[in-house]
Amino acid sequence: MSYSIFNSRLLNSQHINFYPYVGKDYASASHKILVLGESHYGPQSNNEYHEWTRDVVENDFFGNYDKGNALPDWVACHRNTANILASARDANPHEVYDRIAFYNFFQKSIGEGDHADKRYLTKELKDISAKALAEVMEILQPDLIVGWGWSDLEWKYLPQPRNQIDINKDCAGIHLHLFTLNGFPKIPIWCMHHPSMGINIDAHRTCFAEIKRFLNW
Repeated sequence: MSYSIFNSRLLNSQHINFYPYVGKDYASASHKILVLGESHYGPQSNNEYHEWTRDVVENDFFGNYDKGNALPDWVACHRNTANILASARDANPHEVYDRIAFYNFFQKSIGEGDHADKRYLTKELKDISAKALAEVMEILQPDLIVGWGWSDLEWKYLPQPRNQIDINKDCAGIHLHLFTLNGFPKIPIWCMHHPSMGINIDAHRTCFAEIKRFLNW
């Protein structure tokens, strides 16, 4: 797996706790994309499991997909993300995930129940996770970050202030914009709607095509 070439820097980082999944072709991809999820949910003892993020992608998602099993509810976001970023909807998700990286913003479990349970979310965790994100950006050097959720991830959790670039105020009903974070590597970020079961895949494919044109990809 290509993340092995990044492992020494990830292992020696100061703030990264959950190591990112890195597709086998990420290092050689012509346009590197880091998909940024929000958080893990589970007991605090899981915080010692540094491979948690990789395990979700490799085993919960692809371990089931490759065997033809039904996907667990918590990995539907990965399937929807693949459908948005792929060259064709419903393509094999390996086409996308072999060339991207995936990382969760929060570096400890923030709750133990559903997504409404955020009992462990603190300002300290938010601040440490922001520092970890800066480290991941420096190590993986993506050309674009695609975030899961504009209402929470973009406006509640990612650091402020920022520089926003409007692309289209109404792209299939979406206010399409990129932004960069002051004091961080100048990597454009697009926070799409959270890729839960209710996301409009076709609208987001249209917007992603506009982003690629804007970036001259």
